[in-house]
Amino acid sequence: MAGKFELYFDDDKRYRFRLTGDDGATLMTSESYDDKPTAVSGINGIRDCASTALIKDLTDGEDTE
Repeated sequence: MAGKFELYFDDDKRYRFRLTGDDGATLMTSESYDDKPTAVSGINGIRDCASTALIKDLTDGEDTE
């Protein structure tokens, strides 16, 4: 999958980013950020963490790995 991060301004002129799939569907949307460097840092944090993140299933009280 070759998704992309899109950095944009929300309605309050604050920075946000979203991750979109190769079909253009929005997979996740970030919180808002005061400045661009912090938003980009958020993108890099997602990149660093996502591929090794565990899944914690809170629907049945069991952790799924």
